[in-house]
Amino acid sequence: MPASHDFFVASDPGTARIRTADALVRLGYAVDGAEQGGLRATRGSLALTLLLRAWAGGRSFHTRLDVQVMVTRDGRSVVRLLQSSGPSMVTGTLVGLARSNRAFTEAANAIHAVFAQAGELMASMPS
Repeated sequence: MPASHDFFVASDPGTARIRTADALVRLGYAVDGAEQGGLRATRGSLALTLLLRAWAGGRSFHTRLDVQVMVTRDGRSVVRLLQSSGPSMVTGTLVGLARSNRAFTEAANAIHAVFAQAGELMASMPS
């Protein structure tokens, strides 16, 4: 499973950030600003995940994703989705790792779809 996924988009960084945040909010994430114009998205309860470990189901399983928004030399915006290994490391189980990977894939697919629907997706690749 890749630890990150890059989306090359034909929009300015501000628009890319807004579209990415909207896609994550629709999946139930709370999205906050992060360093250097990035985003931090969290979903679920860390306390519940620590208590129930991998058995914290679905969206109650704590997941954290980080997003970096960059600009290439040729002016394209790049949105990089980063998977945090925190919750799966906390649970210490294969089930926890699988839930974390599933949440990352779901988020990558949602971000891909929002840029594709806007006609702004130039390329998308795991990195």
